[in-house]
Amino acid sequence: MRYVYAILSALFVLFAYFQLNDPDPLRWISVYLFAAILMGLGAFGIKNKYLIYAGYIFFGSGFIWLSPSFYDWITIEQGQNLMQRMDNSKMYIEETREFLGLGICLLCTSLLWVKSKR
Repeated sequence: MRYVYAILSALFVLFAYFQLNDPDPLRWISVYLFAAILMGLGAFGIKNKYLIYAGYIFFGSGFIWLSPSFYDWITIEQGQNLMQRMDNSKMYIEETREFLGLGICLLCTSLLWVKSKR
């Protein structure tokens, strides 16, 4: 699992890099770097339950906060064309992308938590 955590950590660092051109880069860089740190620590065998819980709170609160935008995307766009250009009249598209990114962070944190219980 250490290699999986190391690969995930590297991917989250890459995700953070891609946020440099985002309208709110500091928020999303911090999200992805926190996920990278969690996975990096997991790669070294360090699984601190308090950091994992903090990850759940950090990622989960944003996930819940952005869930209405995901619902809008499902109902208005019928779940299609998530890669279209940003438009101020369709903010739910960008927020759905952010929602899914937080979902990935939550899944990886869950993987870390399950493996730390063993």
